Amino acid sequence: MDDSDTAGAQAPRNVIEVRDLVTHYGDRMILKGVSMDVRADEIMVIMGGSGSGKSTLLRHLMALEHHSSGTMRILDQDIEKLSGVELVELRQKLGVAFQGGALFSSMTVGENVMLPLYEHTGLDRKTMEIMARMKLEVVSLGGFENLMPSELSGGMIKRAAFARAVVMDPKILFCDEP
Repeated sequence: MDDSDTAGAQAPRNVIEVRDLVTHYGDRMILKGVSMDVRADEIMVIMGGSGSGKSTLLRHLMALEHHSSGTMRILDQDIEKLSGVELVELRQKLGVAFQGGALFSSMTVGENVMLPLYEHTGLDRKTMEIMARMKLEVVSLGGFENLMPSELSGGMIKRAAFARAVVMDPKILFCDEP
């Protein structure tokens, strides 16, 4: 293959860039010199033993926690240079499915899935309900929107949490032990 075959092709851009990330909690070093790149449309798995810093790294990647040193760029933005408003805007482009599902027990499955839409958009309730139903259908939970989380199995809770994580069509999706 000659170079002309790939001349028009563009390499996927990095959506996450981490360089020499260090995190301390008091005197204890949790992350030491972590560097990584994640390209658009790439799936990255972070594995490690209990207490190895996976959850800490995840909180950094979601722009929820400050690090001690190093640099992090998420969606082409240096998160240390963002204002509070800019951080909120960045977080709206991120989806997260937590380990245990983290559904609110006092809300129906549909209300749980609609929560990010309610919090971050000005959409009317009918539109939010339609979007929630669509995402629940994607995870094979169509028709379950009026049930309470306590009426679902563990696997169904994880799928409902996944529907909530993707309801705003995030640019990056983080899954904590999916």
